[in-house]
Amino acid sequence: MTKQQMTVESIAKLVGGIVDGDGSKVLEQIVPISEAGPNDLTFAIDDKNVAKLKDTKAAAAIIPQDVSAEGLAMGLIKVADVGEAVATLLDKLAPQEDFPPVGVHSSAVISDTADLADNVAIGANVTIGERTRIGPGCVICPNVVIGADVELASDVVLFEGVVVRQNSQIGNRVRIGSNTVIGFEGFGYYTSDGIHYRIPHIGNVVLEDDVEIGACSCVDKGKFGSTRVGAGTKIDNLVQIAHNVQVGKGCLLTGQSGVAGSAKLGNYVVLGGNSGVRDNISIGNGVQCAAHSAIAADVPDGQIVAGTPAMPAREKYRVIKAQEKLPELLKQVKKLEARLEKLESSKDN
Repeated sequence: MTKQQMTVESIAKLVGGIVDGDGSKVLEQIVPISEAGPNDLTFAIDDKNVAKLKDTKAAAAIIPQDVSAEGLAMGLIKVADVGEAVATLLDKLAPQEDFPPVGVHSSAVISDTADLADNVAIGANVTIGERTRIGPGCVICPNVVIGADVELASDVVLFEGVVVRQNSQIGNRVRIGSNTVIGFEGFGYYTSDGIHYRIPHIGNVVLEDDVEIGACSCVDKGKFGSTRVGAGTKIDNLVQIAHNVQVGKGCLLTGQSGVAGSAKLGNYVVLGGNSGVRDNISIGNGVQCAAHSAIAADVPDGQIVAGTPAMPAREKYRVIKAQEKLPELLKQVKKLEARLEKLESSKDN
């Protein structure tokens, strides 16, 4: 495996699986099926992928315990949940994160009125503003800027180049990726005599416990009150959350998705890549939005939507199928028009 070798048996023990075949084989790394060599471990999440294992050179594979493995000449690790097993193994193999050591780097600029817990790690060139509170176990990587009156609870990790602006509130175990900005002003202007004037924003951002945000994303502060991201929500790279948006618990917002001002997302909403949510609408609990979709109206709980504008996915797919028939339908219409013209011409004669 990566930087350490493990046997099939030891991996099975780690992930709570059952060995079928040779458990003594030493494995060097875990890779996808298409890349696996004779000393590698791979994995298959379902019947379709298990079938592909017959053509791989892998020495062993992690597979679902309820899938037939007949005809596979390799060591097998059967588990209840392949995704969870792979994540557990990757966690074991992952190198220790490159964090600054506990203490304050000599180049950090920290306000005398800031309050730092005893066991925080503050990296090079960090700036921390007045009256800001940094809780126990927090890690602030190099070149992070934290404004005034910010509150970080415990075990927060801010990666390189993060900016957390004034009055933001960050919960426990929050992780924020490099160059992400929390608490910048939202996109708000009024127009008078042909000139656009900036509207000041006096709110803040609240990130609840266990929120994770990727690199180069933005969460804008509220015009009034708070922009809020609910506990356990995970936000990908390059995501925009506008002012006064309310995101529920356990949501998944994938890359290049965007949520416009004052929209409300319920709990466990999923936004596919490059999808968008219009301002001032409500998305119900458990809604799933396909990639490249644009949600322009309220969506009730539990719906799966797709398209621009977004509609129930099954209906959208029927529309797509119908569109595929349009060229042939146009030909038929032209033929019917020609026949009609011919009939009308014969009547006139």
